Amino acid sequence: MLTVNGKGRKGAFTLIELLVVITIIALLVSILMPALSRARESGKRIRCLGNLKSLAAVMYLYASANNDNIPSGSTEGKYAWVDHSGGLEYYNIDNDPAKEHDQEEAISRGLLWKFADKQLEIFRCPTARLGQVRSYSMPDSFAYDNPGILSALGVDSFRVIRNLTRVKFASERMMFIDEGWATPASWSIMYNSQQWWDAVPDRHSNGTTLAFIDGHAEYWKWQDRRTVEFAKEASELENPNDASYWRKVETGNEDITRLVRAVWGDIGWDQNGR
Repeated sequence: MLTVNGKGRKGAFTLIELLVVITIIALLVSILMPALSRARESGKRIRCLGNLKSLAAVMYLYASANNDNIPSGSTEGKYAWVDHSGGLEYYNIDNDPAKEHDQEEAISRGLLWKFADKQLEIFRCPTARLGQVRSYSMPDSFAYDNPGILSALGVDSFRVIRNLTRVKFASERMMFIDEGWATPASWSIMYNSQQWWDAVPDRHSNGTTLAFIDGHAEYWKWQDRRTVEFAKEASELENPNDASYWRKVETGNEDITRLVRAVWGDIGWDQNGR
């Protein structure tokens, strides 16, 4: 039995004491939850960067076995790194397991699969949506078997990459991007104007991850609020293909400039934004 000032009482909390304890617990939870959320997100980002580094290493394994030549960033055909020919689905928006098998088959038919040691998980960001087997894409600078796309993007064919050893400033040139939605074909961005083509993801605290030709991977946080708004708008779509070909013009958007340089090597508009 507890005693207070010489008087006995039962060992139970009063209502005020319970309220104080509950308040303290609630305060601790409010402080700790954001930290725990950031820690989980940090872990997923690290895994995502690891996947991209693995894919870059797989590309080099393929190149070393093929005279330094590489697969196309296209997603259909005999040169494709993943092959969706025949109508294999790119995504699964209605949780249909058959569509997930389509995505798996497309990856297994691509030229990188056997060099990836059949590790399916390296093709997908840990934060990808349910039913999304692949979230990574190659940019149009690797889509050498799809020449029609180049004129639409305002770029010359000499900028297309076929051989890794001939690329200058390899540490600055993108090889893979976590696209968010794995939309059909390679990931597109205009060369000669400050204009989006495919959407960008809202990943890892308003940004995305990328792998570069020298094999390293980076996290890029979006710097322009318009990019964040664009990414969030795309992430809310039921059908990811609706985000393709938006061609949103955003003059002065440094995220566009940075991505265009990473994909094409430089920018195709003058300093006045034209």
